[in-house]
Amino acid sequence: MKHYSAILASAAAAVVSAQAPDVAIDAKNLFTAAITINAATTYQKMMGGGCSGAFGAACATNSLSATDQQTVARTLFDENVGALSILRNLIGSSNGATILPNPPATPAGPFNYSIPANNDSCQLTLAQNALRYNPKLYLYADAWSAPGRFKSTGSERGGGHICGVRGTNCTYDWREAYANYLIEYVRLYEQQGIKTSLLGAYNEPDFNPFTYSAMLSDGFQAYDFLSVFYPMVKKAYPDLSVSCCDSTGARQQRDLLYELSRLGGIKYFDVNTYHNYQSDIKEPFDDLLQGQPTIETEWSDGGSTWTPTWDISGNNFEGFQWAIYMHHAFVNNVAGWSHWWCSWTGGDASLVNVNGTSYQVAARLWAFAGYFRFARPGAVRIYADTTVPEVRVTAWKNSNGTVAVPVINSAHYTYTLNMQLFGVDVNKATVYLTDNAHNVTRVNSFRFQDGKFQAKVEPRSMKTFFLEMK
Repeated sequence: MKHYSAILASAAAAVVSAQAPDVAIDAKNLFTAAITINAATTYQKMMGGGCSGAFGAACATNSLSATDQQTVARTLFDENVGALSILRNLIGSSNGATILPNPPATPAGPFNYSIPANNDSCQLTLAQNALRYNPKLYLYADAWSAPGRFKSTGSERGGGHICGVRGTNCTYDWREAYANYLIEYVRLYEQQGIKTSLLGAYNEPDFNPFTYSAMLSDGFQAYDFLSVFYPMVKKAYPDLSVSCCDSTGARQQRDLLYELSRLGGIKYFDVNTYHNYQSDIKEPFDDLLQGQPTIETEWSDGGSTWTPTWDISGNNFEGFQWAIYMHHAFVNNVAGWSHWWCSWTGGDASLVNVNGTSYQVAARLWAFAGYFRFARPGAVRIYADTTVPEVRVTAWKNSNGTVAVPVINSAHYTYTLNMQLFGVDVNKATVYLTDNAHNVTRVNSFRFQDGKFQAKVEPRSMKTFFLEMK
Protein backbone atom coordinates (compact mmCIF):
# COMPACT_ATOMS: atom_id res chain seq x y z
CA MET A 1 0.00 0.00 0.00
CA LYS A 2 1.32 3.46 -0.88
CA HIS A 3 2.37 5.76 1.96
CA TYR A 4 1.83 9.51 1.45
CA SER A 5 4.11 10.83 4.19
CA ALA A 6 3.93 14.40 2.94
CA ILE A 7 0.16 14.48 3.17
CA LEU A 8 0.06 12.90 6.59
CA ALA A 9 2.74 15.20 7.92
CA SER A 10 0.86 18.29 6.80
CA ALA A 11 -2.44 17.03 8.14
CA ALA A 12 -1.92 16.65 11.87
CA ALA A 13 0.51 15.31 14.48
CA ALA A 14 4.05 14.43 13.57
CA VAL A 15 4.89 10.82 12.81
CA VAL A 16 7.37 9.24 15.19
CA SER A 17 9.76 6.42 14.42
CA ALA A 18 8.55 2.83 14.36
CA GLN A 19 8.53 1.01 17.65
CA ALA A 20 9.99 -2.36 18.57
CA PRO A 21 8.62 -5.38 16.71
CA ASP A 22 5.06 -6.22 17.68
CA VAL A 23 5.92 -9.88 17.97
CA ALA A 24 8.20 -9.15 20.91
CA ILE A 25 6.76 -10.06 24.32
CA ASP A 26 7.08 -7.55 27.16
CA ALA A 27 7.60 -9.67 30.26
CA LYS A 28 6.54 -6.78 32.50
CA ASN A 29 3.17 -6.44 30.82
CA LEU A 30 0.61 -8.27 32.91
CA PHE A 31 -2.36 -7.28 30.78
CA THR A 32 -3.29 -9.74 28.06
CA ALA A 33 -6.28 -10.26 25.81
CA ALA A 34 -7.08 -13.30 23.70
CA ILE A 35 -8.60 -12.48 20.30
CA THR A 36 -10.24 -15.09 18.11
CA ILE A 37 -10.96 -14.49 14.42
CA ASN A 38 -13.02 -17.01 12.43
CA ALA A 39 -13.98 -16.47 8.80
CA ALA A 40 -16.57 -19.26 8.92
CA THR A 41 -19.04 -16.84 10.53
CA THR A 42 -19.89 -13.81 8.42
CA TYR A 43 -21.99 -10.66 8.83
CA GLN A 44 -22.51 -7.49 6.76
CA LYS A 45 -20.54 -6.20 3.79
CA MET A 46 -18.60 -2.99 4.19
CA MET A 47 -19.93 0.00 2.23
CA GLY A 48 -17.39 2.53 3.49
CA GLY A 49 -17.04 5.89 5.19
CA GLY A 50 -18.09 9.28 3.95
CA CYS A 51 -18.92 12.95 4.37
CA SER A 52 -20.98 15.68 2.70
CA GLY A 53 -20.53 19.01 0.94
CA ALA A 54 -24.14 20.11 1.50
CA PHE A 55 -25.28 23.71 2.07
CA GLY A 56 -22.19 25.23 0.51
CA ALA A 57 -19.68 23.26 2.59
CA ALA A 58 -18.16 21.96 -0.64
CA CYS A 59 -17.08 25.55 -1.34
CA ALA A 60 -15.16 25.84 1.95
CA THR A 61 -11.84 24.96 0.31
CA ASN A 62 -12.17 27.67 -2.35
CA SER A 63 -9.94 29.98 -0.28
CA LEU A 64 -7.09 27.49 -0.49
CA SER A 65 -4.53 27.33 -3.26
CA ALA A 66 -5.33 25.01 -6.16
CA THR A 67 -2.66 22.62 -4.90
CA ASP A 68 -4.07 22.54 -1.38
CA GLN A 69 -7.61 22.04 -2.68
CA GLN A 70 -6.42 18.89 -4.42
CA THR A 71 -4.45 17.82 -1.36
CA VAL A 72 -7.57 18.07 0.81
CA ALA A 73 -9.57 15.99 -1.67
CA ARG A 74 -6.77 13.45 -1.80
CA THR A 75 -6.47 13.35 1.98
CA LEU A 76 -10.18 12.62 2.32
CA PHE A 77 -10.83 10.21 -0.54
CA ASP A 78 -7.61 8.48 -1.58
CA GLU A 79 -7.87 4.87 -0.39
CA ASN A 80 -4.31 5.08 0.95
CA VAL A 81 -4.93 8.20 3.05
CA GLY A 82 -8.36 9.06 4.51
CA ALA A 83 -9.98 6.30 2.43
CA LEU A 84 -13.50 7.75 2.33
CA SER A 85 -15.66 6.30 -0.43
CA ILE A 86 -19.12 7.82 0.17
CA LEU A 87 -20.05 11.40 -0.75
CA ARG A 88 -23.52 12.64 0.23
CA ASN A 89 -24.91 15.43 -1.93
CA LEU A 90 -27.80 17.71 -1.05
CA ILE A 91 -30.49 17.87 -3.75
CA GLY A 92 -31.25 21.49 -3.03
CA SER A 93 -34.73 22.98 -2.81
CA SER A 94 -34.00 26.61 -1.87
CA ASN A 95 -33.65 29.55 -4.27
CA GLY A 96 -30.36 29.35 -6.12
CA ALA A 97 -29.73 25.76 -5.05
CA THR A 98 -32.49 23.87 -6.82
CA ILE A 99 -32.45 22.18 -10.21
CA LEU A 100 -35.98 23.54 -10.76
CA PRO A 101 -35.74 27.31 -10.27
CA ASN A 102 -39.20 27.95 -11.78
CA PRO A 103 -41.58 25.18 -10.68
CA PRO A 104 -44.82 24.99 -12.64
CA ALA A 105 -48.22 25.81 -11.17
CA THR A 106 -49.50 22.27 -11.70
CA PRO A 107 -47.97 18.78 -12.06
CA ALA A 108 -48.72 19.02 -15.80
CA GLY A 109 -45.58 21.16 -16.17
CA PRO A 110 -43.55 22.41 -17.85
CA PHE A 111 -40.42 21.36 -15.92
CA ASN A 112 -37.15 23.02 -16.91
CA TYR A 113 -34.20 21.50 -15.05
CA SER A 114 -30.60 22.69 -14.86
CA ILE A 115 -27.59 22.27 -12.59
CA PRO A 116 -27.71 25.05 -9.97
CA ALA A 117 -25.31 27.96 -9.98
CA ASN A 118 -21.68 27.63 -8.93
CA ASN A 119 -21.52 23.97 -9.95
CA ASP A 120 -24.34 22.91 -7.63
CA SER A 121 -22.92 24.97 -4.75
CA CYS A 122 -19.52 23.36 -5.45
CA GLN A 123 -20.90 19.84 -4.91
CA LEU A 124 -20.26 18.93 -8.54
CA THR A 125 -16.65 20.12 -8.22
CA LEU A 126 -16.19 18.15 -4.99
CA ALA A 127 -17.57 15.01 -6.64
CA GLN A 128 -15.22 15.44 -9.60
CA ASN A 129 -12.22 15.90 -7.29
CA ALA A 130 -13.22 12.95 -5.12
CA LEU A 131 -13.52 10.74 -8.20
CA ARG A 132 -10.01 11.70 -9.19
CA TYR A 133 -8.69 9.95 -6.09
CA ASN A 134 -11.43 7.33 -5.71
CA PRO A 135 -12.81 6.23 -9.09
CA LYS A 136 -15.29 3.94 -7.29
CA LEU A 137 -16.90 6.78 -5.37
CA TYR A 138 -20.36 5.99 -3.99
CA LEU A 139 -22.40 9.15 -4.56
CA TYR A 140 -25.50 9.49 -2.41
CA ALA A 141 -27.87 12.19 -3.70
CA ASP A 142 -30.37 13.07 -0.99
CA ALA A 143 -33.10 15.70 -0.70
CA TRP A 144 -33.87 17.61 2.50
CA SER A 145 -37.17 18.80 1.04
CA ALA A 146 -39.25 18.87 -2.09
CA PRO A 147 -39.69 22.28 -3.76
CA GLY A 148 -42.21 24.38 -1.85
CA ARG A 149 -44.74 24.21 -4.70
CA PHE A 150 -44.92 20.42 -4.18
CA LYS A 151 -45.67 20.60 -0.44
CA SER A 152 -48.64 21.06 1.83
CA THR A 153 -47.15 24.23 3.32
CA GLY A 154 -46.08 25.81 0.03
CA SER A 155 -42.58 26.35 1.46
CA GLU A 156 -39.42 24.30 1.27
CA ARG A 157 -38.67 25.26 4.88
CA GLY A 158 -40.66 24.69 8.03
CA GLY A 159 -41.65 21.06 7.61
CA GLY A 160 -44.80 20.23 5.69
CA HIS A 161 -45.44 17.11 3.62
CA ILE A 162 -45.26 16.13 -0.01
CA CYS A 163 -48.72 16.68 -1.49
CA GLY A 164 -50.54 13.42 -2.12
CA VAL A 165 -49.59 11.48 1.01
CA ARG A 166 -52.18 10.80 3.69
CA GLY A 167 -52.90 13.74 5.96
CA THR A 168 -52.45 16.36 3.24
CA ASN A 169 -55.23 18.37 1.62
CA CYS A 170 -53.59 19.83 -1.47
CA THR A 171 -55.14 20.84 -4.77
CA TYR A 172 -52.76 18.54 -6.66
CA ASP A 173 -50.91 15.29 -6.05
CA TRP A 174 -47.24 16.12 -6.56
CA ARG A 175 -45.73 12.72 -5.74
CA GLU A 176 -44.85 11.74 -9.32
CA ALA A 177 -43.48 15.21 -9.97
CA TYR A 178 -41.25 14.95 -6.90
CA ALA A 179 -40.08 11.50 -7.98
CA ASN A 180 -39.18 12.85 -11.42
CA TYR A 181 -37.44 15.82 -9.79
CA LEU A 182 -35.15 13.49 -7.85
CA ILE A 183 -34.48 11.28 -10.86
CA GLU A 184 -33.64 14.34 -12.95
CA TYR A 185 -30.86 15.25 -10.49
CA VAL A 186 -29.29 11.86 -11.21
CA ARG A 187 -29.62 12.50 -14.95
CA LEU A 188 -27.97 15.92 -14.72
CA TYR A 189 -24.96 14.44 -12.93
CA GLU A 190 -24.86 11.59 -15.41
CA GLN A 191 -24.51 14.18 -18.18
CA GLN A 192 -21.40 15.41 -16.36
CA GLY A 193 -19.95 11.89 -16.32
CA ILE A 194 -20.79 11.19 -12.67
CA LYS A 195 -22.72 8.11 -11.59
CA THR A 196 -25.10 8.32 -8.64
CA SER A 197 -25.27 5.13 -6.58
CA LEU A 198 -27.97 5.97 -4.03
CA LEU A 199 -30.97 8.31 -4.22
CA GLY A 200 -32.99 9.58 -1.28
CA ALA A 201 -36.18 11.62 -0.84
CA TYR A 202 -35.89 12.36 2.89
CA ASN A 203 -33.59 13.89 5.46
CA GLU A 204 -34.61 13.70 9.11
CA PRO A 205 -38.35 13.42 8.38
CA ASP A 206 -39.03 13.23 12.12
CA PHE A 207 -37.60 16.71 12.80
CA ASN A 208 -38.71 20.24 11.88
CA PRO A 209 -35.83 22.71 12.21
CA PHE A 210 -37.97 25.64 10.94
CA THR A 211 -34.91 27.56 9.74
CA TYR A 212 -33.74 25.46 6.79
CA SER A 213 -34.92 22.97 4.17
CA ALA A 214 -37.04 20.23 5.74
CA MET A 215 -39.95 17.94 4.96
CA LEU A 216 -41.77 15.71 7.43
CA SER A 217 -43.00 12.14 7.10
CA ASP A 218 -44.02 9.25 9.29
CA GLY A 219 -43.77 5.64 8.15
CA PHE A 220 -47.27 5.58 6.66
CA GLN A 221 -46.64 8.74 4.64
CA ALA A 222 -43.26 7.37 3.56
CA TYR A 223 -45.12 4.37 2.18
CA ASP A 224 -47.42 6.66 0.21
CA PHE A 225 -44.45 8.26 -1.52
CA LEU A 226 -41.98 5.38 -1.76
CA SER A 227 -44.59 3.11 -3.36
CA VAL A 228 -44.73 5.65 -6.20
CA PHE A 229 -41.05 6.65 -6.19
CA TYR A 230 -39.38 3.23 -6.11
CA PRO A 231 -40.93 1.80 -9.31
CA MET A 232 -40.19 5.04 -11.14
CA VAL A 233 -36.52 4.94 -10.11
CA LYS A 234 -36.15 1.31 -11.16
CA LYS A 235 -37.73 2.05 -14.54
CA ALA A 236 -35.35 4.96 -15.18
CA TYR A 237 -32.20 3.47 -13.58
CA PRO A 238 -32.53 -0.24 -12.71
CA ASP A 239 -29.18 -0.29 -10.88
CA LEU A 240 -29.78 2.87 -8.84
CA SER A 241 -30.48 2.17 -5.17
CA VAL A 242 -33.16 3.98 -3.16
CA SER A 243 -32.68 4.94 0.50
CA CYS A 244 -35.03 5.22 3.44
CA CYS A 245 -35.17 7.50 5.37
CA ASP A 246 -32.31 9.28 7.21
CA SER A 247 -34.13 9.72 10.53
CA THR A 248 -32.41 11.74 13.26
CA GLY A 249 -31.41 8.65 15.23
CA ALA A 250 -31.43 4.88 15.24
CA ARG A 251 -34.46 4.68 17.54
CA GLN A 252 -36.39 7.17 15.40
CA GLN A 253 -35.50 5.18 12.27
CA ARG A 254 -36.75 1.97 13.88
CA ASP A 255 -40.08 3.67 14.64
CA LEU A 256 -40.46 4.80 11.03
CA LEU A 257 -39.52 1.37 9.66
CA TYR A 258 -42.01 -0.34 11.93
CA GLU A 259 -44.81 1.84 10.59
CA LEU A 260 -43.61 1.35 7.03
CA SER A 261 -43.52 -2.42 7.51
CA ARG A 262 -47.16 -2.52 8.64
CA LEU A 263 -48.13 -1.55 5.09
CA GLY A 264 -45.62 -3.86 3.40
CA GLY A 265 -43.38 -0.95 2.45
CA ILE A 266 -39.96 -2.39 3.33
CA LYS A 267 -39.65 -3.62 -0.28
CA TYR A 268 -39.64 -0.02 -1.53
CA PHE A 269 -36.05 0.83 -0.62
CA ASP A 270 -32.61 -0.75 -1.01
CA VAL A 271 -30.50 0.86 1.73
CA ASN A 272 -31.56 1.63 5.30
CA THR A 273 -30.17 5.06 6.29
CA TYR A 274 -30.14 6.80 9.66
CA HIS A 275 -28.33 9.58 11.53
CA ASN A 276 -26.68 9.44 14.92
CA TYR A 277 -27.96 12.64 16.54
CA GLN A 278 -31.01 11.80 18.63
CA SER A 279 -30.04 8.21 19.46
CA ASP A 280 -27.18 5.86 18.64
CA ILE A 281 -27.62 2.26 17.59
CA LYS A 282 -28.34 -0.26 20.35
CA GLU A 283 -29.32 -3.26 18.25
CA PRO A 284 -29.18 -4.27 14.59
CA PHE A 285 -31.97 -3.18 12.27
CA ASP A 286 -32.09 -6.66 10.74
CA ASP A 287 -35.41 -7.65 12.33
CA LEU A 288 -37.15 -4.79 10.51
CA LEU A 289 -35.47 -5.26 7.13
CA GLN A 290 -35.54 -7.68 4.23
CA GLY A 291 -31.79 -8.02 3.82
CA GLN A 292 -31.04 -4.35 3.05
CA PRO A 293 -27.72 -2.96 4.31
CA THR A 294 -27.67 -0.15 6.86
CA ILE A 295 -25.48 2.95 6.76
CA GLU A 296 -25.24 5.86 9.17
CA THR A 297 -25.25 8.83 6.81
CA GLU A 298 -24.73 11.93 8.98
CA TRP A 299 -23.45 12.98 12.36
CA SER A 300 -21.45 15.78 13.90
CA ASP A 301 -21.14 17.43 17.27
CA GLY A 302 -22.23 20.77 15.90
CA GLY A 303 -20.19 22.56 18.54
CA SER A 304 -18.47 25.86 17.91
CA THR A 305 -15.02 24.65 19.01
CA TRP A 306 -12.80 22.87 16.51
CA THR A 307 -11.43 19.61 17.95
CA PRO A 308 -8.49 18.22 15.94
CA THR A 309 -7.07 15.89 18.62
CA TRP A 310 -7.10 12.13 19.12
CA ASP A 311 -7.37 11.73 22.90
CA ILE A 312 -6.45 14.80 24.92
CA SER A 313 -9.62 16.19 26.53
CA GLY A 314 -11.88 13.14 26.39
CA ASN A 315 -14.68 15.02 24.62
CA ASN A 316 -16.97 13.14 22.27
CA PHE A 317 -15.47 14.56 19.11
CA GLU A 318 -11.92 13.42 19.50
CA GLY A 319 -10.72 10.78 17.07
CA PHE A 320 -10.46 8.06 19.71
CA GLN A 321 -14.15 8.41 20.62
CA TRP A 322 -15.13 8.22 16.97
CA ALA A 323 -13.20 4.98 16.54
CA ILE A 324 -15.35 3.53 19.33
CA TYR A 325 -18.61 4.93 17.88
CA MET A 326 -17.85 3.22 14.59
CA HIS A 327 -16.91 -0.01 16.32
CA HIS A 328 -20.26 -0.18 18.11
CA ALA A 329 -22.09 0.53 14.87
CA PHE A 330 -20.19 -2.19 13.01
CA VAL A 331 -20.86 -4.87 15.61
CA ASN A 332 -24.55 -3.96 15.22
CA ASN A 333 -24.30 -4.76 11.49
CA VAL A 334 -23.99 -1.19 10.20
CA ALA A 335 -22.19 -1.28 6.84
CA GLY A 336 -21.04 2.34 6.52
CA TRP A 337 -20.49 5.47 8.57
CA SER A 338 -20.49 9.11 7.45
CA HIS A 339 -19.43 12.35 9.05
CA TRP A 340 -21.50 15.48 8.40
CA TRP A 341 -19.34 17.89 6.39
CA CYS A 342 -16.10 17.06 4.61
CA SER A 343 -14.70 20.57 5.14
CA TRP A 344 -15.91 23.78 6.78
CA THR A 345 -14.62 26.81 8.64
CA GLY A 346 -14.77 26.53 12.43
CA GLY A 347 -16.64 24.18 14.71
CA ASP A 348 -16.68 20.39 14.82
CA ALA A 349 -19.05 19.78 11.92
CA SER A 350 -16.28 18.84 9.47
CA LEU A 351 -13.28 16.56 9.10
CA VAL A 352 -11.14 19.35 7.65
CA ASN A 353 -11.13 22.87 9.11
CA VAL A 354 -10.34 25.60 6.58
CA ASN A 355 -9.02 28.90 7.90
CA GLY A 356 -8.34 31.28 5.06
CA THR A 357 -5.42 29.89 3.09
CA SER A 358 -4.61 27.12 5.57
CA TYR A 359 -6.33 23.97 6.76
CA GLN A 360 -6.12 21.32 9.47
CA VAL A 361 -7.29 17.70 9.50
CA ALA A 362 -9.15 16.32 12.52
CA ALA A 363 -7.97 13.08 14.09
CA ARG A 364 -11.51 11.85 13.44
CA LEU A 365 -10.41 11.24 9.86
CA TRP A 366 -7.66 8.90 11.07
CA ALA A 367 -10.28 6.92 12.98
CA PHE A 368 -12.09 6.53 9.65
CA ALA A 369 -8.86 5.55 7.92
CA GLY A 370 -8.06 2.95 10.58
CA TYR A 371 -11.10 1.09 9.31
CA PHE A 372 -11.70 2.07 5.71
CA ARG A 373 -8.14 2.09 4.40
CA PHE A 374 -7.92 -1.62 5.11
CA ALA A 375 -11.51 -2.91 5.10
CA ARG A 376 -12.45 -1.81 1.62
CA PRO A 377 -16.01 -1.59 0.21
CA GLY A 378 -17.24 -5.14 -0.32
CA ALA A 379 -15.22 -6.56 2.58
CA VAL A 380 -17.21 -8.97 4.74
CA ARG A 381 -17.19 -8.69 8.50
CA ILE A 382 -16.20 -11.99 10.06
CA TYR A 383 -16.36 -13.31 13.59
CA ALA A 384 -14.05 -11.55 16.04
CA ASP A 385 -14.08 -11.96 19.81
CA THR A 386 -12.01 -10.69 22.68
CA THR A 387 -11.69 -11.83 26.29
CA VAL A 388 -11.35 -8.25 27.54
CA PRO A 389 -14.21 -5.72 27.13
CA GLU A 390 -11.90 -2.70 27.03
CA VAL A 391 -10.11 -4.18 24.02
CA ARG A 392 -12.55 -3.85 21.12
CA VAL A 393 -12.06 -5.75 17.88
CA THR A 394 -13.72 -6.30 14.52
CA ALA A 395 -12.38 -8.25 11.55
CA TRP A 396 -13.04 -7.84 7.84
CA LYS A 397 -12.14 -10.12 4.95
CA ASN A 398 -11.59 -8.32 1.65
CA SER A 399 -12.53 -9.82 -1.70
CA ASN A 400 -8.84 -10.49 -2.46
CA GLY A 401 -8.40 -12.58 0.69
CA THR A 402 -6.61 -9.98 2.79
CA VAL A 403 -7.94 -9.39 6.30
CA ALA A 404 -8.20 -6.18 8.33
CA VAL A 405 -8.34 -6.42 12.10
CA PRO A 406 -8.85 -3.00 13.77
CA VAL A 407 -8.25 -3.20 17.53
CA ILE A 408 -9.10 -0.39 19.97
CA ASN A 409 -7.50 -0.33 23.42
CA SER A 410 -9.62 1.81 25.74
CA ALA A 411 -7.35 1.19 28.72
CA HIS A 412 -4.64 3.54 29.92
CA TYR A 413 -2.07 0.76 29.73
CA THR A 414 -0.67 -1.52 27.06
CA TYR A 415 -2.27 -4.87 26.27
CA THR A 416 -0.55 -7.90 24.83
CA LEU A 417 -2.80 -9.60 22.30
CA ASN A 418 -2.79 -13.33 21.65
CA MET A 419 -4.34 -13.53 18.20
CA GLN A 420 -5.77 -16.80 16.84
CA LEU A 421 -7.07 -16.96 13.25
CA PHE A 422 -9.31 -19.57 11.67
CA GLY A 423 -10.49 -19.88 8.07
CA VAL A 424 -8.12 -17.32 6.54
CA ASP A 425 -5.03 -17.95 4.44
CA VAL A 426 -2.59 -15.31 5.68
CA ASN A 427 0.94 -15.31 7.09
CA LYS A 428 2.08 -11.68 7.17
CA ALA A 429 0.88 -8.76 9.32
CA THR A 430 1.52 -5.10 8.64
CA VAL A 431 0.67 -2.95 11.63
CA TYR A 432 -0.69 0.63 11.65
CA LEU A 433 -0.99 2.71 14.81
CA THR A 434 -3.25 5.67 15.54
CA ASP A 435 -2.88 7.61 18.80
CA ASN A 436 -1.83 11.08 19.93
CA ALA A 437 1.47 10.76 18.05
CA HIS A 438 0.53 8.59 15.06
CA ASN A 439 -1.93 9.00 12.20
CA VAL A 440 -2.50 5.45 10.91
CA THR A 441 1.27 5.15 10.80
CA ARG A 442 2.93 1.94 9.71
CA VAL A 443 4.96 0.85 12.73
CA ASN A 444 5.91 -2.72 11.92
CA SER A 445 5.42 -5.83 9.83
CA PHE A 446 6.14 -9.47 10.60
CA ARG A 447 5.41 -12.99 9.47
CA PHE A 448 3.68 -15.65 11.52
CA GLN A 449 2.72 -19.32 11.30
CA ASP A 450 -0.23 -21.58 12.07
CA GLY A 451 -2.72 -18.73 12.21
CA LYS A 452 -1.49 -17.24 15.45
CA PHE A 453 0.69 -14.40 16.63
CA GLN A 454 1.29 -12.17 19.62
CA ALA A 455 1.35 -8.38 19.46
CA LYS A 456 0.83 -5.35 21.66
CA VAL A 457 -1.64 -2.50 21.43
CA GLU A 458 -0.73 0.79 23.07
CA PRO A 459 -3.02 2.58 25.57
CA ARG A 460 -5.87 4.74 24.20
CA SER A 461 -5.02 3.76 20.66
CA MET A 462 -6.38 2.10 17.56
CA LYS A 463 -4.15 -0.46 15.93
CA THR A 464 -5.04 -2.04 12.61
CA PHE A 465 -3.47 -5.35 11.64
CA PHE A 466 -3.52 -5.81 7.86
CA LEU A 467 -3.04 -9.52 7.14
CA GLU A 468 -2.07 -11.08 3.82
CA MET A 469 -0.35 -14.09 2.29
CA LYS A 470 3.28 -13.51 1.33
